[in-house]
Amino acid sequence: MSVDEFETRWADMLRKHSVADNTHLDDLYRLRATFVPAYFKDRFFPFLQTTARSEGFNAVLKTYSNPHLSLHHFFEQYLKLQEKINVAEDSVEFMDEDKTFRVWGDYPLEEQALNVYTRPIYLRLRAELRKVTSYNVQLIGGQSYDVLPIKTYVYGYGSRSYQVEANVETETYSCECCKFSRDGLLCCHIFRVMVQLGCINKIPEKYILDRWRVQEETIVEEKMDLPKQPVGRKMNNKERQQLRYGTLCNDYTRVARMASTSEKGKAIADKYILALEKELLEMKASESAKRKKKKQAAPYSDEAPDVENVGDDGQGNSSKFDHVEDPVYTAKQGCPAEKRKKSGLHLKATKVVKCSVCGSIQHTAATCKDKITPGPESKEIDFFRDMV
Repeated sequence: MSVDEFETRWADMLRKHSVADNTHLDDLYRLRATFVPAYFKDRFFPFLQTTARSEGFNAVLKTYSNPHLSLHHFFEQYLKLQEKINVAEDSVEFMDEDKTFRVWGDYPLEEQALNVYTRPIYLRLRAELRKVTSYNVQLIGGQSYDVLPIKTYVYGYGSRSYQVEANVETETYSCECCKFSRDGLLCCHIFRVMVQLGCINKIPEKYILDRWRVQEETIVEEKMDLPKQPVGRKMNNKERQQLRYGTLCNDYTRVARMASTSEKGKAIADKYILALEKELLEMKASESAKRKKKKQAAPYSDEAPDVENVGDDGQGNSSKFDHVEDPVYTAKQGCPAEKRKKSGLHLKATKVVKCSVCGSIQHTAATCKDKITPGPESKEIDFFRDMV
């Protein structure tokens, strides 16, 4: 866990096995900073072991590329790799939406982690919380605590004890294992000290990395500016329609943002949209039938309506034709137009067709003006024309 500890154990190993003059071990000792975790435990290599850092990357390179590829082919393989990563992210997001997770314990900070972290990161943090029960805490002095294992071995941390520095006032914690510096998550030793101190209400914000958080919604709800209501007069039909339109747009935009979060939400919204559209069309057809019936009965009524005062908005602007709407659209009868895309063979003839009578390419023999009624001398005329 520390450089001094590694140096001491390395010297003991050489002395125990009498291999101080071994050249291979000398070469390994010179490269100790590249494979001994004590030398890079404070660097950010999330959830990777010492050998997995190189082996995992080599496996990716061997799967998608090789040294003999061209630059163009390399970019194509890179796009495939990026698409694979995006598919994996979409799969994780789908599982998060489809499943409901339960917290492991009663710690309030676990509820916070469930709402803040993505599901894979939350599962890793929950595993650390379970290991809290594998340790005891002893106060060394001041703000230093010694975290001791209850059993002989704890998975991932061995059988050794760890020293934790905790400052409750500034909410600052540090552990000897350096898990936060390496993985970006607090370790079980810090959680054990927090439980001992009673600081289990929440995880400090500075220990929650943005890369592990649930991404915020990228869809921003845009609201339409509603028209202002005129003062001192009533709104006419057009202004009332604009007001209703703006209000409905704002309401349905909010519903669309909630429905777009999953396929289930979209399916529910589509179902009610179709039902709403059907009901509105029926209402419009019913109103149109009522107006038509009223219009047909108007010539036979005893009292004719006062055309001059119909639809007056109070400012002299006559709107007697506001009740007139567009005619009901009816589909055209007959076979629909062909939508198949035509190739070049249909657009231009591949072979020039000539008139067999005069040889012109402007028309055919059926419409040729020089065509005469065939007689006994027609064959001779055709023969000399062909000779010419």
